[in-house]
Amino acid sequence: MTWFRFFCIFVAAFAAGCSKPTAEEYFARAQAQAQTAAAMADTLRSPEAAREAFQPALALFESVIREYPRHQLAEAALFEIANIRNSNLHMPQEAIDGYRLYCREYPGGKQTPLAMFLIGYLYNNELHNTDSAAAAYRRFLEKYPDSEMATSARFELNTLGRSPEESLPVPPPEPAAKRGKKNTLQAPA
Repeated sequence: MTWFRFFCIFVAAFAAGCSKPTAEEYFARAQAQAQTAAAMADTLRSPEAAREAFQPALALFESVIREYPRHQLAEAALFEIANIRNSNLHMPQEAIDGYRLYCREYPGGKQTPLAMFLIGYLYNNELHNTDSAAAAYRRFLEKYPDSEMATSARFELNTLGRSPEESLPVPPPEPAAKRGKKNTLQAPA
C-alpha cells in the first residue's frame, strides 16, 4: 500500500509540473519579458539585437494566442505583438500587418479604433505611402467618425504629402505699429 501511495503522489506531482501555463501566466511572463527587453533596448546597437531581445516576449504573447485563442488575453496579446513591432522594433510593415490582423479578428475589439488609426499613421509617417494612408484614414473615419482620434485622422488626411511646416497654420504677421515698439517698464513715481 505504501508503494502505491508513493506512486500516486509521484504521478500527481509530475502532472502538476508538466501542466501548461494559464493564459494569465503566459501573458504576465510576456509583459515582464517585454519590459526587460525595452529596458535593454537603449543599449542595443543593432536592430537584430533588439529583435533578439524582444523574441522571448513575442513568443510568449504568441503562446497566449495559440494555446488560448478564445481567451480575452488572446486579443490583448495580438495587439501587444503589433505594438512591439511598431514602437520597439521599428518594423512598420510588420506592425501594420499585426494591426490589420487584430482588426480582422476583433472588429469590435477595445483597441480596434486605435489599430485602424495606427495603420494610416504608419503608412503616412513611416512608409510615406500616401495612397494607402489616405485609404486607411478614410476607413477609420467611416467607421469611427465620432472617435476622439477622428480630429487627428482628418488632419492627417488633409495634410498627406505635406511637410510639417506646410501643414501647420501660419500665424498672421504682427501689425507694423507693434513691431517697432519696445515693451518698456516705467518706474513707479
